[in-house]
This record gives sequence, structure tokens and C-alpha cells, in this order.
Amino acid sequence: MKPISSLAFYCCGVRMQDAASAHPVCADRYARLFMCDYGRGIFDLFKDEENCNASMLVRHRVIDELLKEKLRTHPDSCIVTIGAGFDSRPYRLAGGTWFELDEPQVVAWKNERLPVQECANPLQRIAIDFSSEALADKLAAIAPAGQVTVVVEGVYIYLSEAQILESLAAFQLRFPDHQVICDLVSSDMVAHYGRSLQGKIQALGARFQAVERPETVFTLNGYCARESISVIERAVDFGINKIPKLMLPFVFNADVMGNAVYVFEPADPYEDLVI
Repeated sequence: MKPISSLAFYCCGVRMQDAASAHPVCADRYARLFMCDYGRGIFDLFKDEENCNASMLVRHRVIDELLKEKLRTHPDSCIVTIGAGFDSRPYRLAGGTWFELDEPQVVAWKNERLPVQECANPLQRIAIDFSSEALADKLAAIAPAGQVTVVVEGVYIYLSEAQILESLAAFQLRFPDHQVICDLVSSDMVAHYGRSLQGKIQALGARFQAVERPETVFTLNGYCARESISVIERAVDFGINKIPKLMLPFVFNADVMGNAVYVFEPADPYEDLVI
């Protein structure tokens, strides 16, 4: 597998371990289905990255919660997951029509171990070679019946600003009325707290390309942030982070939003117009 595709086993292993724990954060009982000796070998490389692993669980849980609320109010929503990896949300959440896009080898592996026919919700998996195929072309095959929510989890940290902009242009072209749920990690957060993880990622042939203030890539290019949720703060709520919330800005150099989940929507050009 390509380096980033191989890292899907890392994220999946974190959720598998969580599901087997006494007090799971995500309780993803499907995660174990995708693991194999190769996958466990990848996961073993990162087992001691406890803070980063906890961060993955928290962001996944936060996105779960956002999607549950979306599907509660709009059960006919169309959920499009970019770089889905071994995500199992279509099987765990009720409602919606789901589309998952990822590399062909990831899609093939997933189809073999968790077929779409076993999903209670309508689900389609779309193979895309991100290095040679245009995302906009693949999105053109999707005909949404309801509101569109695009989920991009654990992906943007690997993309340059130009690549992020390319993805946003594809969303805007295909889905004029949509929202994007994604996690964003700042370059400062990576520099201060992710050096060990970054070294292991690079050893596998991938690399982080975090930008200084990734949220501004969205807000300066046609989006507004409707919601922003600090992963660090939510870790306190889940009992993972024992630091009191009032102390977090001091411990994390005031950058508690350096690792956060955002909900972006296309900006209304008339929203701030004063008459």
C-alpha cells in the first residue's frame, strides 16, 4: 500500500484498542475486522504515541457526534467521506446516504472484510488514485438526494495549502450547498507536540504538511466556520486529559485550537451586509 494508505491501519488500530477497553471513547466494534498481521505491525510502531492516539479517538468521537446530530435533524443527508480509510460510520450511525472515497487498495480491502451489502444505510465506495485522478471527476458520479456533508478526517495534515484549495474547489463545483466537517492541526502544534509522531510518519514514506493557521485556508476562500471544537478541550470531557480546562491555555501555549474539528459552510456574501 501507499504510505498514507498504510497509515489507515494505524488509525484503525487505535479504534480497535479503544473498542476493547473498559471505557471506550468511540466503541468502533468493526475496527478489528480490518486488521491483519501487516496492519498490526503498522499499529505497533505507534502504540507508545499515547497523546496522539488519544487525539485520534477524540476527533473521531467529535465527528461521530456532529454527524449523529446532522442525521437526527436531516436523516436524508448525503455523507461523502474523503480518504475514508477503515471508517465504519455508515454501519454505526442511523440514517443518510453514504459515499466513501479512497485509494483502490483500501476500497478492495474494505469490501472484502465489510461488504456494502451488510450496511443498513445506502452505501457506495468509490476508488480514486489521489495522485493521478481528479477528485472533482469522482465527485461528479455522486447525485445527492439530500443535504451534503463532506467529511475529511485525518487527511488535511498531509496536504499542502494548494492541495487543500484544490479539494475545496472540487466541493464547491459539485455541491453548491454543502458543509465540510474536518479536523485541522496547525504547524505550531505539530512542531511542539508531534515531533516523535512525525518522525515515524516520515519513516513510512509520508509526511505532515501542516500550515500555520489551516482554518484561514477555508475562511479566505469562500467558507465560514459554523462550529469549532477543540480536541484538547473535549479530551477533558471524555476523561482522557486530566488537566483542568482553565489550565489548558497555559499548558498548550494558549493554542488549544491548534488541534480542532471544524464545521465549515460556504459563506453567504450578504450575511454581513449592513443596510
